[in-house]
Amino acid sequence: MAVAALLSGCGGRAVAVVEEEPEAERSEISAEAVQHVLEGHLAKLGNQRAEQLAALDGAVAADGKDAGLRLAYAEALFLSDKPEEARRELKIAGGLGAAPWELALVEFPYVQRKGSVQATVALFVGASRENAPDRFFQQWRQVAGRSGSEAERQACQAWTVAYPRQATGWGCLGEVERREGRIAEAADFYRQAAEAGSEAHAGELMELLSEQGSLAELMALAAPVAARFRESVAVTVGFAQLQAVEAQRGPDSACETLQGLAGRIGGNVRRYADAVDRVRATARPELLRCFVASALATRGRNEAMVLASSVAFDAAGLFDEARPLLERVIEIDPSNALALNQLGYSLAERNLELATALSYLERAHRLRPEDGGILDSLAWVYFRLGRFAEAEPLARRAIELAGEGAVLVDHLGDILWALGKKEEAIEQWRMAYWNAGEGDEDVRTTVPDKLQRAGAPLEEGGEGDGEEGGEGDDEGGDGEEGEE
Repeated sequence: MAVAALLSGCGGRAVAVVEEEPEAERSEISAEAVQHVLEGHLAKLGNQRAEQLAALDGAVAADGKDAGLRLAYAEALFLSDKPEEARRELKIAGGLGAAPWELALVEFPYVQRKGSVQATVALFVGASRENAPDRFFQQWRQVAGRSGSEAERQACQAWTVAYPRQATGWGCLGEVERREGRIAEAADFYRQAAEAGSEAHAGELMELLSEQGSLAELMALAAPVAARFRESVAVTVGFAQLQAVEAQRGPDSACETLQGLAGRIGGNVRRYADAVDRVRATARPELLRCFVASALATRGRNEAMVLASSVAFDAAGLFDEARPLLERVIEIDPSNALALNQLGYSLAERNLELATALSYLERAHRLRPEDGGILDSLAWVYFRLGRFAEAEPLARRAIELAGEGAVLVDHLGDILWALGKKEEAIEQWRMAYWNAGEGDEDVRTTVPDKLQRAGAPLEEGGEGDGEEGGEGDDEGGDGEEGEE
């Protein structure tokens, strides 16, 4: 049977079919139809739906023994509000080998659209027992989640009944209960997910318990999970944090836990960098000191580990402890541009020892002249020194090399303001604010204040002539003082 334009609009092309259609062409069409079912493209066709339905009707007439085409046809029928015909096609597809979960995926959106939560749950329960893959569960959760937490909870429970040894359902239940504020129930479900082998949910358990403060009665949940995942950085650091806040244990046991982690990490720099950052994120300086001291006790000449430790101390606001570590790295390797840059920028940011900071940053720049981060640091120390004209081209080049990161753009705004280029400075500050992401909290905090002082709104188009000064407004800016 000839079809004028088979699957017209699917995949951005039309496939012409001659009277005697080759077998290979039918296989290609079937694969495309299956892909459309799984990715939900049929639902996006809008007013092309009638044409799509007609094309699939012709395709099924040409090759009625292909389960993939039957699934695609059923989905199109559901979208056209023809459920009886759609279910007839699903029955045929099942007879041709389509799995129950594949059939359910096609029917879910229609049943959910009609507002029947219980019907979707029944579909899910029936299909989930037939060796359904995890992605079936995840797509079901999307459907159930739109119907509310209770439908999602029922889906999670059904999955744990069908697959009690899988972590997926238990973790889902933990997430639902946590969202509903039932902490003890969430912790127990996370524990069961961890027992089923989920490292991610083991980490969630530690985080959940740590958020609750002193919960001695829940330590029994955490301890065996921590023992099972003792090689996991996230789980071990989370357990140490829980130990530190648990009143009956105090920080000593937490320190011992972290000492054990440091020993297991050994000289693995990547794992150490991840671990030291996670320990820093606990906001407990005593744990950071304990972990770093233990790690560097035997690896104090490993410059990468020392550098990672210094960065963590600096990020924690402990520059006095970061500085000697940076100086140690530079002593081990005088050509370590990263350490030179980190120390020079940290001094400049604090407006301390600017001549020393400049020396470090000039050395780093000579070693890596095309490093955008180092150029930004050098521009910033020039700004602090009041050498605005020298700072501007460096800041612009830094952005060319490293991209329009929020901090770099914010620095350029400050430099331009100090040079009297107020309109462009305001534009850069606005861009910095909207470019700010995770880790750019300072930009999000300081830029609105600068714009307010400049008489400019955060959004473009407001009034304000920028007569009042932002950072660096006075002649000489911040750089007039601070060089020691």
